[in-house]
Amino acid sequence: MRRTHSPLLRTTQHRKLLWPLAVAGSGALFLLVGVSTVREGFSQWKVDQEIGRMQAEVEKLEGKKLALSELVQRLDSPEALDKEARTRLDLRQPGERVIILRGMGDPGSWQDDMDAQPVSAVTSADDRDNMHRWFDYFFPKPKT
Repeated sequence: MRRTHSPLLRTTQHRKLLWPLAVAGSGALFLLVGVSTVREGFSQWKVDQEIGRMQAEVEKLEGKKLALSELVQRLDSPEALDKEARTRLDLRQPGERVIILRGMGDPGSWQDDMDAQPVSAVTSADDRDNMHRWFDYFFPKPKT
C-alpha cells in the first residue's frame, strides 16, 4: 500500500520547517544590522571626539597667534626699538646723558656718564664671591 501525500499536507509540513528557519534568519539579520549600527555609531563618536580636540587646539593656537601678532606689532614700533636699544645694547640718543645709580641709599655713589668709567669697570669693583655678597646683603655688618 502506498501512501499518497496530499498537497495540503506537504504545504503544512513545509511551513512548519520554514518557520524556525525564518526566525533564525531574521534574528541573524537583526543581529548583523545591530552590530554594524553600533560599530558605525562608535566610529562616529570617535570622530566627533577627535574633531572636538582639534577645534580646542585650533582655538588655542589662534589665541597664541593673536598674542604673537600683537607682540610683533608692539615690537615694530619706534618706541619699542628705542627701548630695546637702550636696555640690551646700552645705546643712547645723541646729546643724551646717562646717569648710573649704584646703591640708591648713598647719593655719593651715583655717577654721571661724562666723568664715569665704563659700566663694566664700575660693576666689577666687588671681588667677593656671590655667596658672601648675598650674606652681606641680608646680614649687613653694623656700622661703628
